[in-house]
Amino acid sequence: SGSSGINAEYGGDLNGSVKMLQEDITKFHVATAEQVMKHKKKIIEQQVVLNRIADSAILLQSMAAVISRANLAAEKGDTSEIALANAWCGESHQQIAQLVADLQNPALSKVDEATLAVGRMSLDSNGYLAKSPVS
Repeated sequence: SGSSGINAEYGGDLNGSVKMLQEDITKFHVATAEQVMKHKKKIIEQQVVLNRIADSAILLQSMAAVISRANLAAEKGDTSEIALANAWCGESHQQIAQLVADLQNPALSKVDEATLAVGRMSLDSNGYLAKSPVS
């Protein structure tokens, strides 16, 4: 068994996914810490930022779960889940990279502010803002 807990005999093909997960956890930690330092206690008011953080955390957890499941299955002689785990982790890795990049992109905060402003206006008007051009 390696330092990652992946059985080298059965789950060695999961090492790439484990490495992606480790890298993604580090990037997530850095990006999340930056947001907490930037917003401090007011982070609770940063709905779009919190949504990106939550989406990243969910993806990280799912990566860990599929790696664990595929490794356990492989230890029992069923290697069929390794390809699925690697595919899931590859896709999740790409999504996390985008979410972390979005968290670290100061230009995106202006887009976020505009989106939230539209949401507030819609809420204040008790519904959808735009009038139908057909009616």
